[in-house]
Amino acid sequence: MFNHIFKLIWKKKKSNFLMMLEIFMSFIILFAVWSLSVYTYRNYAMPLGLSTDNVWTVYLDFNTQSDSVQARSRGLVYQTMKGIREIESFAFTSNMVPYGFSSANSSFSTHGREAMSNMFDVDPAYPAVLGLKMLSGRWFTPEDTLGKLKPVVITRHLAEELFGGEDAVGKILGEEKDADQKKVMGVVDYFRHKSSFQTDDNSIFLPAGNESINLLLKLSGPQNADFEARLAKTLQQAGKNWTVEIQHLDNMQATQDKLVLIPILILFILCGFLVFNVGLGLFGVLFQNISRRKGEIGLRRAVGATRSQILAYFIGETLVIASFAVVLGVFFAIQAPLLNLFDVEASVYFIGILLAMASVYGITILCAFYPSWQAAAIYPAVALHEE
Repeated sequence: MFNHIFKLIWKKKKSNFLMMLEIFMSFIILFAVWSLSVYTYRNYAMPLGLSTDNVWTVYLDFNTQSDSVQARSRGLVYQTMKGIREIESFAFTSNMVPYGFSSANSSFSTHGREAMSNMFDVDPAYPAVLGLKMLSGRWFTPEDTLGKLKPVVITRHLAEELFGGEDAVGKILGEEKDADQKKVMGVVDYFRHKSSFQTDDNSIFLPAGNESINLLLKLSGPQNADFEARLAKTLQQAGKNWTVEIQHLDNMQATQDKLVLIPILILFILCGFLVFNVGLGLFGVLFQNISRRKGEIGLRRAVGATRSQILAYFIGETLVIASFAVVLGVFFAIQAPLLNLFDVEASVYFIGILLAMASVYGITILCAFYPSWQAAAIYPAVALHEE
């Protein structure tokens, strides 16, 4: 049976080549879409490592360049925050706040290993505000900053890159000749601060200085707009010419998520439209090809072929054509994990290949079923009479 199918496919190689090309392009598009879907879902399913519930960001500007004035202003803000009962905890931080638009990173090395990492200048109260969970060790305290080595806390991902499987707590960041060496006080697990779709990334937390004047507030419960206005007014009255901007951390997270999701959704819509058009073209080609073979169908029915056999034959023939295109598509798709494109796990690409294969075969069967079903319903006498 398969030898016969291959002979028929070869005799109509021109029309079948165009069909294979359409299916091949569909496979490549579906591979890209499914791989992106798997990659995005995997990232979304990972724990964030921080909580945004009832957390507000307060951007402060003291409108001064004097370090001494900034230090006094920070102290004034500290006393003001302590007097507001709705605030459960708060921490000063730099402009590098979760789900913000600022970024700061640097390279860190130890014993010949090097890794890039996001940098956060934060207060000791930072983990209480965001609900960070320590994986090992502890968070640094004000007393830790008095030592020769600057205390830091790093994420698990950064610890693995710099220290491998060793316990990072107590280890020193920086080479022996470096003057600015740092001591790892603790390790946190996940800290995905860019969006819900961010990969597990490197982050390091350092003690904040006087230049870190922004605030993260953990509120005792949901607060209304009146409290927000009262808080902004209280801070503005605390100092002269201070600029205050308050944002809700969950809204900032939603904004960043939309910035990631909207381009992906647009891409999915475009790819879906292309695949739909390919499916329509495939349906039209199959319908025309099978309509032209009424004599062959009538002869098969006349010699005893059943309707189910006719249906299975034409669907099988279409699947064989699709398989040629899928094999070619898999050859090109497999290059992505082999070449480690976009630094994505190979399993993401392999799952994308399997889902693309299933989708292509599903679309092919769907497009071939109705024309094949119509062909199977033809009576031998009618088909031969028309011939």
